[in-house]
Amino acid sequence: MRDQLLGDRYRLVRELGEGGMGQVWEAQDETLGRPVAVKVISQLAGGGSRGDEARARFLREARITAQLQHPNIVTIHDLGETGTDGDRAPFLVMELVRGEGLDAMLRRDAVPLPDVARWGAQICDALADAHDAGVMHRDIKPSNILVTPSGIVKVLDFGIARAADPYATADRLTQTGFIVGTPPYMAPEQARGFPEPRSDLYALGCVLFELITGQLPFQAPDTVGYLSAHLTQDPLTPSSVRAGIPPAWDKLVLTLLHKDPDQRHPSAADLARALRHLGRTSEPGGGPATPATVTLPPPAPTRGASRSPRPDTASTRTRARDGGLPTGTGSAVPERPSLSTATAATALALLCLPALLFMISKTTKYLQDPSAPTGLIAVNMTVGIMEAIVLATGALLLFRRTMAGRWMVVAAGGAAALHCVSASVQYQLVGGPSDVETFAHVIAPLTAVAAVAAVITALHPSTGRWCLRQASVP
Repeated sequence: MRDQLLGDRYRLVRELGEGGMGQVWEAQDETLGRPVAVKVISQLAGGGSRGDEARARFLREARITAQLQHPNIVTIHDLGETGTDGDRAPFLVMELVRGEGLDAMLRRDAVPLPDVARWGAQICDALADAHDAGVMHRDIKPSNILVTPSGIVKVLDFGIARAADPYATADRLTQTGFIVGTPPYMAPEQARGFPEPRSDLYALGCVLFELITGQLPFQAPDTVGYLSAHLTQDPLTPSSVRAGIPPAWDKLVLTLLHKDPDQRHPSAADLARALRHLGRTSEPGGGPATPATVTLPPPAPTRGASRSPRPDTASTRTRARDGGLPTGTGSAVPERPSLSTATAATALALLCLPALLFMISKTTKYLQDPSAPTGLIAVNMTVGIMEAIVLATGALLLFRRTMAGRWMVVAAGGAAALHCVSASVQYQLVGGPSDVETFAHVIAPLTAVAAVAAVITALHPSTGRWCLRQASVP
């Protein structure tokens, strides 16, 4: 491809590197007379309707990430397609950054703590700007982070990992079983197919662990092993891997590696502040960094994790970092249930169903009595049926982490509570058949309480966050 002209404008000069998605070239912009970097996404080359659709989708999402303008984010200047009609591939034109990747630095040795703090804070600045714009990175790893000779960090490939996935669907687990991201740095919720902004912070926690210790937080022979470790194992403290690491660094890194996103730092901006504080205390003469000087949530306990030797060769490290998840391996990773307010809301909503169904069955019986007020009974039965259907549907959708399920539980739960209270009060005032006495005196009031509890837990902010983890950020 050398000396090839892309888009009638960008002449390829020399290849800078190659990864899982394609090749990166230094090129000359012949219109403006400046050097640029061109990334050719050869993974999406090919013809046919599926290839055309995948490339169109990539270019559409790449335009969104191209809107990011930040000193610590590599700027995208242009995008397009190259090749013949039967073998076209999209390409991105970016600013050419002269610097060294963190992956190259790691092949030499661990990085001094002041540099880790300074570079980590700049990565957080980039993430904070992207998250504010509604863009997640999804693939934070050393090879996607460059450091210039002046010490400025540049983060590459914002959102490109997902944009380059031709099979990505709305639920984020692709039709072929591939998960977007790099397994050794992948947050547990992202491995399950539910990434959120704090998934990027988990990946950054893996990078920080590797920078200060010289090894990854988890060791595994293959992709499935890495994903299983992220889902089930607790990481070692960095100080147990490399001597001389202050306790505050242990606390910060283990907080980032917490399985529950709610227990990590609230935002990239918050993490940037913590890292800059650690950077000041890590400088010579800055004083020791102690746990008392940094306000962080408690780290996860470090039980049951075993330490394995770091892979010896660069090829092993590259294959582990850049390998995709093979077809069908998503089902091989056990997913542990998560207790949350959303789970409670779902259970309480389902708990109301037996009482509503009992009330509907008795109403049907009374419709057959010619002396009964059939019009009122029919309305009562219809309302009960609607409440049961909406509650059951809402519970199912809430279990699937959709916001619509949350509001259905709120609406139907409130209506069911009023309905049960009304039925109980009416029985106390005017009486009724003896076969519903227990229902009127005991079951209906308890069902009303359960319905109110379902509404309260569904309205809880943590239930909203649970549902929002399902929503994909472009």
